[in-house]
Amino acid sequence: MTPQQIVGFAARLFAIWLVITAIEALGMATAMAHQPGATSTFAPYGFAGLFLVAAIFLWLFPMVVAHRLVPRTRFEDTVRVPAHDLLLVACIVLGLWVIVVRAVPALAYYISLATFWLKNGQAIATLDQSQHLGFLVGLIHLAIGLFLVLRARQVTAYLLPQPPNGE
Repeated sequence: MTPQQIVGFAARLFAIWLVITAIEALGMATAMAHQPGATSTFAPYGFAGLFLVAAIFLWLFPMVVAHRLVPRTRFEDTVRVPAHDLLLVACIVLGLWVIVVRAVPALAYYISLATFWLKNGQAIATLDQSQHLGFLVGLIHLAIGLFLVLRARQVTAYLLPQPPNGE
């Protein structure tokens, strides 16, 4: 693989991350719109749209981005790491990062808050809707992270299919 191809794969993985962030922004917009007495704004929807447009561009044109970021080299200037192995590791690292940075804090916050709420004689149903939404987002992040970690081979095979002759 050339350095440009490695950056192209990274661009596609970043596109996946942008889609996750866009979904989160839409969830935030929905939660904000359903607050009693709140007036919804366009900003979260705008950011979600911007993230989705960037993700689509990065997904469809990863090599355009790679050639802009990494100076052109000859095809003989290759990094001697098998592409599938590199992409497999990248999927696992991205999945672990989603779990550690997004899922665990959201779930820990909700569980701590719910425990405090119950300890003080309140029903969990009386928590603010945004708290429940934060828990749901944490569960979604956990599912995405676990999918990337546990199904990294399938994601790799989808992103980088093997040639028919096995080269």
